[in-house]
Amino acid sequence: MGDLKMAACGIDCAQCGSYKATMENDMEAAEGLIDWYRGMGWIGENEGAEAVLSKNPLCKGCWNPMGECFFKGCANCYLRNCCAEKQLNHCGECGDFPCVRYSEFAAWPEHHQKAMEHLLAIRDNS
Repeated sequence: MGDLKMAACGIDCAQCGSYKATMENDMEAAEGLIDWYRGMGWIGENEGAEAVLSKNPLCKGCWNPMGECFFKGCANCYLRNCCAEKQLNHCGECGDFPCVRYSEFAAWPEHHQKAMEHLLAIRDNS
């Protein structure tokens, strides 16, 4: 599980702004996070990409040690913990996919919907 660059939920780490800002110090990815960080109150109204990067570690992928995660809720992620308990690399490997909890996850932001599409495509191509 630890070598994957995909979250348990199917989010592709290579496409994730938080992951790219952390692991690649990607300024363009950090710029894409400014509005979200301001909205969450994590940076001030006059702060920009540099302030976003200063919040590292943002995300090192959901299979990395949770003590290193800026998003403190990651360690309590139901989907991640369910996959770990079932010894699955991602939810798409589960016979119950998509379960009710996953469907709730996929119902909001667009990148969650894309994650579900990603896992469905992996399953359909297996």
